[in-house]
Amino acid sequence: MAALLSPAELSAIDRLRLVPRRSFTGAIRGERLTSRRGMSTEFADYRSYEEGDDLRHVDWNVLARLGQAVTKTYRDEEDLCVHLLLDRSPSMEFGEPTKLSFARKLAWGLGQMALGGGDALYAQWLGSRVKPVAMRGRQSTSKFSRWLESPAAETTASLSDGVDQFLRSGARSGIVVLITDGLDPRLPSLLPAIGARGHDLMFLQVLSPIELDPDVEGDLRLVDSESNQAVELTANAFAMAEYRRALDTHLDAVKRACEKGSGRYVMVSTSESPLTVFTQTLKRHGWVKS
Repeated sequence: MAALLSPAELSAIDRLRLVPRRSFTGAIRGERLTSRRGMSTEFADYRSYEEGDDLRHVDWNVLARLGQAVTKTYRDEEDLCVHLLLDRSPSMEFGEPTKLSFARKLAWGLGQMALGGGDALYAQWLGSRVKPVAMRGRQSTSKFSRWLESPAAETTASLSDGVDQFLRSGARSGIVVLITDGLDPRLPSLLPAIGARGHDLMFLQVLSPIELDPDVEGDLRLVDSESNQAVELTANAFAMAEYRRALDTHLDAVKRACEKGSGRYVMVSTSESPLTVFTQTLKRHGWVKS
């Protein structure tokens, strides 16, 4: 997966960190601000051990008695939780490069920022019944790469159904990075609920240039990649104007839904450079910082 990004992109990612816009119970102070130079003595709770956890915090007595590895968390050493939700619906296979291949690059970069910052990363294919993959720390880079490179588990639900499943999962509050083309008419009705659940939504919409500005004409037969339903139309000036109006209306609804839930919205084209997205676009919108 690292081969998908240039050395310049990898270097830029290494210097960037995600910026939450709200405070979370357990947002890590020691890791994100002081690189664990100190340690709080105020015990907070137990949680299951995950790959990358500091072995000094494992409760060996519990492990000996119950055979279950748990780790202690402290008031100012609990980590920030980052949920990376990646859309795998059929419409993401459209374009050249495909929206999915571009989304994978963006997911790789944002996930690496989370791991580099010591955050708890939960990567999930939206609509899949497979549980999220939990990772923490730079030592999880290979695990994250394998997750992105492996064929995505079969998606059994639409984009909106996948978001609804996440909302009903009771996931721990944190940053939710949602990477998708967002082409689901029901999606705007669900997005405010992400913020209502206590999450900080970062909605990254990925579209292809031809979707944003189609340059077609004549009689066409279009097939919906989600439903496989076909429709015949004549691509003339009137039809193109109606298409752009409908697209603008939907994009505006998605953006307003994000803002209603106190979330953040950025739309990018697959023609853009990932380096520009990481170092300029997301920086300008306050998603990341050096």
